[in-house]
Amino acid sequence: MVSCLVISHGQIAQAFLDAAKQITGECGDLYSLDCDRDTPKALYDKITHLIESENLKGGLFILVSLRGGSCWNAAARVAKEYEMVELISGLNLSIVLSFITKREHYGFEELAQVLLKDGVRGMSRLKLKSEKARSEKRIS
Repeated sequence: MVSCLVISHGQIAQAFLDAAKQITGECGDLYSLDCDRDTPKALYDKITHLIESENLKGGLFILVSLRGGSCWNAAARVAKEYEMVELISGLNLSIVLSFITKREHYGFEELAQVLLKDGVRGMSRLKLKSEKARSEKRIS
């Protein structure tokens, strides 16, 4: 089964997994790492150890919050070395929920595209009033 590793600073990664589990119920093959005190080498070692010890060679999605940051850099090195590792930045709850609910319905490559699409779809802006309407209200 395809697995997912969420990596971020602080306890954000685990908080995303906890929130997803509250919504969907218990689900396996989800892992989190925080990278606060780790050097890039130490983080790389933790990721590769997880892949090897949990036998995650059936496919692993690594989700990070920011492209180009320390979490991304360590995970990118891993993704280059392991064939079935996909790295996605822009971590949000929509991506995590999409992974949990759709991983059994898509192949590895297709799931990557679905996760990206669902992550973007989970972002929106609610604009209640136009700027013109707000300024007119202030004048009257």
